[in-house]
Amino acid sequence: MPDSTPDSTPDSRSPGSTGAGSDRSRNRSDALRAWFLGPRGENAELLERLLTEALRDHVFWRRNHHPEDGFTIRETDKRRPGYDNAVATLTQELMGLLAELKRGVPFFSGRYKGHMAFEQTIASQVGYFAAMLYNPNNVAIEASPVTTRLELEVAAQLARMVGYERGASWGHLTSGGTVANFEALWVARNVIYFPLAARGAADELALDLEVERADGSRAPLRSLELRELVNVHPEAAMDLWEALWTGAPRAEVHTALQEHSLQHLGYQEYVARLDRAFGDPLPPSVVLVAATAHYSWEKIVRALGIGSNQLVFIPVDDRYRLDPDALWETIQELTARNVPILACISVCGTTEESAVDRLDRVLEVRERARRELGVTFHLHSDACYGGYAASVIRGADGGLRSAEEIRDSIGLDPDPDIEAWPTPGWVKSMEALSGADSITIDPHKLGYIPYPAGAILFRDKRARELVAVDPPYLLPTQGLGSSEDLFLGRFIFEGSKPGAAAASVWLSHKVLPLDERGYGHLVERTVAGARQLYRALRDTSMDPFRLVLLPEPDINIVCFLLTHPAFRTIEEVNRLNEGIYARMSLSEPGAQPDYIITRTRFQTPMYDGAVEPVLERLGVGSVEEWERSGPEGLVILRATVMDPFLADEDGPDHTSGFVASVLEEARRTLAGSGR
Repeated sequence: MPDSTPDSTPDSRSPGSTGAGSDRSRNRSDALRAWFLGPRGENAELLERLLTEALRDHVFWRRNHHPEDGFTIRETDKRRPGYDNAVATLTQELMGLLAELKRGVPFFSGRYKGHMAFEQTIASQVGYFAAMLYNPNNVAIEASPVTTRLELEVAAQLARMVGYERGASWGHLTSGGTVANFEALWVARNVIYFPLAARGAADELALDLEVERADGSRAPLRSLELRELVNVHPEAAMDLWEALWTGAPRAEVHTALQEHSLQHLGYQEYVARLDRAFGDPLPPSVVLVAATAHYSWEKIVRALGIGSNQLVFIPVDDRYRLDPDALWETIQELTARNVPILACISVCGTTEESAVDRLDRVLEVRERARRELGVTFHLHSDACYGGYAASVIRGADGGLRSAEEIRDSIGLDPDPDIEAWPTPGWVKSMEALSGADSITIDPHKLGYIPYPAGAILFRDKRARELVAVDPPYLLPTQGLGSSEDLFLGRFIFEGSKPGAAAASVWLSHKVLPLDERGYGHLVERTVAGARQLYRALRDTSMDPFRLVLLPEPDINIVCFLLTHPAFRTIEEVNRLNEGIYARMSLSEPGAQPDYIITRTRFQTPMYDGAVEPVLERLGVGSVEEWERSGPEGLVILRATVMDPFLADEDGPDHTSGFVASVLEEARRTLAGSGR
């Protein structure tokens, strides 16, 4: 069975780096103040100087590119009425745009506790601006000779952060987490079904190939039954891919694979061929997802033709983490019905609670299924939100930090009623990222990078070949030292993509290393702020209301809801919390709340089993009433602490201000309801 050791067990790991001393902590705190423009634009002079430098350097480049060409726009042209009118129009419309933009969201403010957004690092803003002037398209090296290399370097940096092996892994940037997750499942589907295509191609080419079965033994490929073919471990599937390509001329292998692959034939023809070849095709494969998984997964299975009916939600525990025991039971039940498992989606940082699944235990469940049931599948970690938290466990010397070292570095006051952060289990979860077959991370979330910037990483770079497409105008030039890695368009879903995003992430990583000195410290400060806010909500009297807190977060999202002694139904509780949200959000036109939050809903069946403790502490309603509420569910208020300055002692006290604002808006909501 999966490891049932509680998170609070002593950490027996050997430390990988020495604890940060007071000087190091002070240096990191000082550096933090140079990383952002600041809520009052305190670093405006720095940002302006760097942006001006980037613009001047770009103009210098233009003026020195074939200066013999002369000028296209002359000074005399700038004196003509048409030129003046165009400039006047541009200036006037810009002033209008600037006025409209002031209606935007003040992500930079310590008063913003809404979605997973804060201001971007100065490095990322300058990097984006500088590269944007060149407008590179990272689809191919000929359109982006610099930023394509930067993108691959960024992917390698993220791969090292999560513990992937250098050289064996591969990744790239996307427009966001949805596309990154799409690519993960796109590749996973092709990897899982590849042994079937290889079987058909090998028979056609008269090749005798061996493959490693789920239990680790080796057998002739043609001897495997259909059930065994869809349960070849992903790494063994890619070994088979290499063996096939070396067994016959490449052109012949290419043609044979096309005649037997899902991506070439499409689902209808593919299923028909399976029926003819094996007589009794298996049921449709399923995708296992944590019940807290992002809504994008439903869009993805629909887009890939897998179908949302094939999403199987795995229950979460009372900390909103995927339940390994429930995962094991689900795998057993599916195996008994011969249902193939295409992939399992674990979450590192849920968008509702910032919960981090115990990925180490999920890996144990997969290994047990492989060993005892002959079943395997692609394991993906959706770390779009929490991926950068892996930098917390990375020491400046490249070693791993223990939970105790990290706690000493943060310096949080001990609280007997709150589990110390991070726990040894949390650290194990982050270390376990290296065992996932693919990982998605969004630099535009906890990376503090401008939109758009997602990322997808594959532990085995060979997997990208199963989705490769070779348009003739993107093929690398032979014999000139070009590498296929530099032609990203072969392996990615998107066609055009901004090289400016790659430059943005790259420069930010250079200024904020992906370890305890940079992003690790940044994430630690947000956790400190979230814990401070959590304690303040817990310790402040909300009379006449009662505040119910969800468990302390794994990263930095604090969830809670309020009730009133007069309430008897979930509907009444929802009405109060929905009213608080309406008053503390920008959902209404012209709204200007003192503090900004957002909300979510605990709905059935996603939160079956996890809502009971909340209802019990709420003292209102029942599980049956909650189940009858359908989409309404239970309204939960969310405060996302992306602000690394919240826990500072010498800054504005936005913790007390936030708590007071919640209470005031609750009173106004209740008064407005006529009670």
